[in-house]
Amino acid sequence: MRPASLLRTTTFRLALSYLGIFTVSAIALLALVSWSTTMFIEWQVQETVEAEATGLSEIYHDRDLAGLADIITQRARQDIDGRASYLLMNSDGQPLAGNLRGWPMEVADQLGWVRFRVIPVPSAGQGSEVMARAYELADGYRLLVGRSLSDAKRVKSAINRALGWGLALTILLGVVGGYFTSRHMLQRVEEMSRIARRIFGGDMSQRMILSGSDDEFDSLGESFNEMMDEIERLLEGIRTVSDNIAHDLRTPLNRLRSRIDLILLGPPDCDGYRRTLEETLAEADNLLATFTAILTISHAESSARLERFEAVDPATLAADVVELYEPLAEEKEIRISVAAESGHSLNVDRHLLFQALANLVDNAVKYTPAGGAVSVSVTSSGDVVTLSVVDSGPGIPEDARQSVLERFVRLDSTRTTPGNGLGLSLVHAVARLHGARLSLGDNAPGLVVRMEFPAS
Repeated sequence: MRPASLLRTTTFRLALSYLGIFTVSAIALLALVSWSTTMFIEWQVQETVEAEATGLSEIYHDRDLAGLADIITQRARQDIDGRASYLLMNSDGQPLAGNLRGWPMEVADQLGWVRFRVIPVPSAGQGSEVMARAYELADGYRLLVGRSLSDAKRVKSAINRALGWGLALTILLGVVGGYFTSRHMLQRVEEMSRIARRIFGGDMSQRMILSGSDDEFDSLGESFNEMMDEIERLLEGIRTVSDNIAHDLRTPLNRLRSRIDLILLGPPDCDGYRRTLEETLAEADNLLATFTAILTISHAESSARLERFEAVDPATLAADVVELYEPLAEEKEIRISVAAESGHSLNVDRHLLFQALANLVDNAVKYTPAGGAVSVSVTSSGDVVTLSVVDSGPGIPEDARQSVLERFVRLDSTRTTPGNGLGLSLVHAVARLHGARLSLGDNAPGLVVRMEFPAS
């Protein structure tokens, strides 16, 4: 993995973005710490100056001006390091005592505090910045007491250096951490890309490898694997349907061709032509019915049908289906009934649900012998509404109940009965579209088909 390609990744850019935000926040925090430190040190200097000025004030009251001058001279001599600044001046501006050459030119604030740079009397050089406070004494005398800020500046400089190195180390660790984090994430993304390319190359058995950490990549991998399972299932269904269509349509098409060939080989016969056309039309209707059923199943499997969902009373729907098949049931001497609880509402595609229920009733009437019974019911339990179709026919063996839901699958016992093996496939597709649970059970004798819908 080349570093240049890694630096162009979205992950690394996102890491740098967060690092930038963190750096700005850290700089603001460090600036606040530096400012707070400076203010605290200056406050300490001010407290020291005021404490010393208070002591000098007491000496001034006790020993007058001469005593104050002696103490200032003594303290100025003792201040070898030049940390303290003193100046006592008379009303004429002449220095009486202290270690300053003259009164500072800077203007003091309202409280008498003034900042200035001084060079002690016996020394030369850059000097140091002093924070001092001016006091007015009697008869125009003035007193200036101050402290050098050099120690405070050294402390502040040391703190700023420490904060600066800390910030630099933080940025360095952020860049390095972002690099390795991006590298790790990019490795997983590239691994997924390789698997996707293999799938694109035709290897549908490939699946995303899960690390077991249950992170977002594992969640994405699980969703991808589920999608691939569904795609593989659909592709297998398409292959099966294609094979079944080719197999199931070849027989009727051969019959059509043979019937036409036979009538054309014989002598001209208008009645024979008419009979052959009628048989051909019936065969074509069966073919069209097969294609219509395939298209209906495709529509039921399409999420675009969700736009046609509406509130439907399942009791009314069941009653309409039973009414539609009553003449056929009476013709076969089969009792057909409906027992539906009213007042329920399902958010469904009315046309598809009607067709699915009609397919179930059609199968029940078709395979139930004379004297049998078919019943349709609508019941509810909690937040589930169940549509059931029960018959007293031959039923479906338990080991075949899953396979009959696939397209073009017909049991051997029903091969002689007209049909295309798509009825239960449509019911299955409609149930999946509506999030319903489809189950086939034994009625001993007969079949019980249930569709359990979540109530609206």
